[in-house]
Amino acid sequence: MTLGNQIKQCRTARGFSQPELAEMAGIEQSYLSKLENDKSAPSNDVFRSLLSALSMSSSEFLRGIDTQKYRQQLNQIADIEALLSNRDNLKIRSLRRFLYAACALLILGITFFYTGFSKQVFSENQYQYQSLGVVQSGEPLDIYSSWSRTLDATVENSHSIREQKRVEIAKRRDDHYLLTTDNRSQRFNIDVDGGKRMYSLDKEVSVPRAINAWLQLLGVLFFAAGIVGFGLERRLYKLQ
Repeated sequence: MTLGNQIKQCRTARGFSQPELAEMAGIEQSYLSKLENDKSAPSNDVFRSLLSALSMSSSEFLRGIDTQKYRQQLNQIADIEALLSNRDNLKIRSLRRFLYAACALLILGITFFYTGFSKQVFSENQYQYQSLGVVQSGEPLDIYSSWSRTLDATVENSHSIREQKRVEIAKRRDDHYLLTTDNRSQRFNIDVDGGKRMYSLDKEVSVPRAINAWLQLLGVLFFAAGIVGFGLERRLYKLQ
């Protein structure tokens, strides 16, 4: 709809005749007729007078007009030009925020996926340590593996003493395993009732953690949302 068509439609919607609206706006009827037939464009003052007579705001008046198609005609009126320019600026800022949001989603997607894939934050490596038993006070920490070296092979009945010691160590043996995400070197000691326990690294195992899978899934979803956001931003830009 053109500017003139909109003036005519607003006039008839309010039940005004051309002479009535012309008188209310303080212009000639012949001039109003030219405006409604797009044979002339109103000055900014005349446009304001028409809006006042029609009891309308500039925004209400523009609702029935294709502002993109008739932009050149509308820009001849200062109030409309200012209003449309302000709308354009708001749309540009809105599109920029949309674009920034899409960029943020892409960055989040890459970050989340890499964090889950690399397993650097939530490590899946766990270390299993083994303790053969409690080491009593005064005994070497590796008594369960080196007890034979504590015996004097030159003494009488050394074989019998050796067998007794072997049986004693076997009875005392109480294997205990400790699984931890911290690499505590090859050996470490813990004080317990009756002495100490020496833990030695037995093996390193990988235990999947659900959080890493969730991070990768979230990363894919955020990245996909960012790509879709870029596509929508380009489409919205073309529609402006």
